[in-house]
Amino acid sequence: MRLCTGPSQMTRARGSSTVSEESSQSFPVKAVEEAEVQVSRRTLLQGVLGILGACGLGAALYGAYRFLAPGGASAPVEISLSEIPAGGTHTFQYGGAPGILFRGEDETFRAFSLVCTHLACTVLWKPERNEFFCPCHDGFFDREGRVLSGPPPGPLERWRVEVKGDRVIVG
Repeated sequence: MRLCTGPSQMTRARGSSTVSEESSQSFPVKAVEEAEVQVSRRTLLQGVLGILGACGLGAALYGAYRFLAPGGASAPVEISLSEIPAGGTHTFQYGGAPGILFRGEDETFRAFSLVCTHLACTVLWKPERNEFFCPCHDGFFDREGRVLSGPPPGPLERWRVEVKGDRVIVG
């Protein structure tokens, strides 16, 4: 039986096959030799430890930079007086942190950060109990931000409040 496979000729006899010279010359395909790369355990371990060391050094340097760099001043937040009912509250964001603004019946204003001084959890204002509550570790603060109980080491941060016309400016 004789088969023709394109430009090359292949002859097949019963049970055996032969490739003519013509077919071996018509397709100049060279075998690609795979380069063998041998990496010792020591070299691999040195590479992995080098990468981990570089990441650790980068993290330490970034932390030092963030600690030593001057903090960027946050733009003050302006809130319309009409958004805050007398005796009510208004929540907002200041410098990337959640905050709350209180408007007293006597038209006094107080603003606090809602970030707990223990582990930076977000505290909740509980108006029925007239206090702040940190759900992370059961910390309680009074209406002035002072610690009542729990692990927080200090009071809530109090922010400066100024009234200009029909706007309240925090920060």
